[in-house]
This record gives sequence, structure tokens and C-alpha cells, in this order.
Amino acid sequence: MTLGAPLVFLDANVLYSRTLRDWISLLSLESDCLVYDLRYSEDVLAERMYRMRRKRPDLSEQAIGGQRRRFVEAFPYGLVIGYLPQSVPCPPDPDDRHVLAAAIHGAADFLVTNDRQGHRAFPTECVQGRLEVHTADEFLNWVADRSMGLVRHVATKQVSYYRRSLVTEDRDEVDLIAYLRKAGAYRFAQRLEGHLDG
Repeated sequence: MTLGAPLVFLDANVLYSRTLRDWISLLSLESDCLVYDLRYSEDVLAERMYRMRRKRPDLSEQAIGGQRRRFVEAFPYGLVIGYLPQSVPCPPDPDDRHVLAAAIHGAADFLVTNDRQGHRAFPTECVQGRLEVHTADEFLNWVADRSMGLVRHVATKQVSYYRRSLVTEDRDEVDLIAYLRKAGAYRFAQRLEGHLDG
């Protein structure tokens, strides 16, 4: 691990989920990047934008490009440049090679990915002990292990944001737990639910 806050590289499949992107970004920002700091690459951002455009061709440039610009503005020092995909062993899916190369080149301690292949997407022989690979759910639980107070603080901010911005008849019906479960963060949702109820 690096000295100071751990560095966390996000795969496009994590950035694609608004719920996961918001949680992971806010937890970092609300701790002044002291619990961890984020890293990303242009390739990952482009992949996320491509997937958004494929799913929602009707969205405006502001809806897709604006999200990208806000993320980069929030983490201006997180952009990893100068990596060489051929510098790392090839993962099972060659399209993931740029992700591993950028994470290692950016000195990331963690690679957070929700790849369909799970941990098999970045096997031990490819990672070679240079970083830890986690799903978003595993990573969010890692954060909660270190600072549940921070998690509760961000949960409060999330509820407040949704109450202000959602067009709904009952603004008290903000269900962060359902959003997290839908995004695949089941264990973190269960853990957060226990703290919000208590």
C-alpha cells in the first residue's frame, strides 16, 4: 500500500452505476480523500460514456458529458496517464488489459470492478500482488469497516439530495437500500440498513 490514503482505481462498470459512482465518490470527498482517493483513466471514462449512449441514445450531451465533467472536476488529480497495456500480463478478457495497466501505472492499492467474471476477470497471475481487486460491494464494506460514521454521514447527505431532487409524491420514500441492492451492493445495503434502523 502507498503511504497516505489508499488509491482506488474504478473500472467503467462501477462508474456506469449512478448509485455506486455517487457512493464511492461521496465517501472519498466527504473524508477530504483521507480514507481513500480515486483514480481513473480516459479509457475508462470513454467506456462508461459509450455504454451510457448505447443504453440511452436519447440523452443529451449534458446528461452524459456533464456527468463526466463533474466527476473529473471532483477528482482533478485522479486521471492516470502514460500507461502501456502491453506492460501487464493479459487478463482473460483482453479488453480489460487497459484497466489493469492504468490501475498499476497509477499506483492504485485497489481496483474496484463489477466485471461479470468477478475476481476471475483479474486473476492473481495478472495482478501479481501489485493491488487488491474488489467488487464495489466488497469495497464499500471495506470503507464501512474503517469509518461507519463517514458512511452514516454520506447516507444522510444522499437522502437529503434525493428528497430535494426527486419528483415524487412522497419525498420521505427515499430508499437508499433498494438503490444499493439494485446496483449489486447487497452486503453493504444490509449493513447500512442495520445502522439506519438503529
